[in-house]
Amino acid sequence: MVPVIDSHCHLDMIEERGIPRDEIKQQLRDNQITAVAHIAADLSGVKYIENFEKEEWPCAIFYTLGRHPGEAHENDGYDGLAEIANHAKDKNFKAIGEIGLDYYYHKDTREIQIKTFEKYLEAALEYQKPVCIHTREAYDDTYQILKQVSDKIPVLIHCFTGNKEEMYGFLDLGFYISFSGIVTFKNADNVREAAIACPVNQMIVETDAPFLAPVPKRGKTNQPAYVRHTLDFLAEKRNENIESFAQTIYNNTVKFYGLEGL
Repeated sequence: MVPVIDSHCHLDMIEERGIPRDEIKQQLRDNQITAVAHIAADLSGVKYIENFEKEEWPCAIFYTLGRHPGEAHENDGYDGLAEIANHAKDKNFKAIGEIGLDYYYHKDTREIQIKTFEKYLEAALEYQKPVCIHTREAYDDTYQILKQVSDKIPVLIHCFTGNKEEMYGFLDLGFYISFSGIVTFKNADNVREAAIACPVNQMIVETDAPFLAPVPKRGKTNQPAYVRHTLDFLAEKRNENIESFAQTIYNNTVKFYGLEGL
């Protein structure tokens, strides 16, 4: 079976929604998932990292550190920049994220979002880490800010929700575009059209679990193992051989995160 990586999930949040860790591990085992990216962007996410050292997992687990733009204004005791410095030498710390801008839910905090975004990009430049970007209804600002670092660090637009024109703007800067289970949703025509048109050499796939479970798991708590459903769906819609398509997506993910030798 072709190796598969879930490039973006929140393992702590999956457990918080009632899915036991043993079940998560069993699903990973049953679906022969090769590796999982745990996105740690708050205190809970960072604390969960300890589990990777204490326990056996059926696949490789690596992680990112960042600050979700929707929480940029909160004073909750979490200092993502300090966590980045503390974990800088950990071989499993692969990227900074998720970071970015969200004007869909949080347009009233635009200024602090931008300032926070820029601080994390400075950290990414300092530590030479790739960045995983959250952007929603904030294309123009996101594009202009990222354009300044586009030739300095790898960039991944996670869980893409824009249209083809926005996608092409990011692609022209050399970014990777990651698609989630949203592409399987009935009313997600714009995202599906973008996913079909996206050059495969700049494409990555994720779950964003526990959110956005793909059809046929729609409505359930998402898990990293469900990334295979999105891969299968995209290969079919793009009229591509599933094995060659999945292999290219795997190679892209390895290249972005620096997982050579996995």
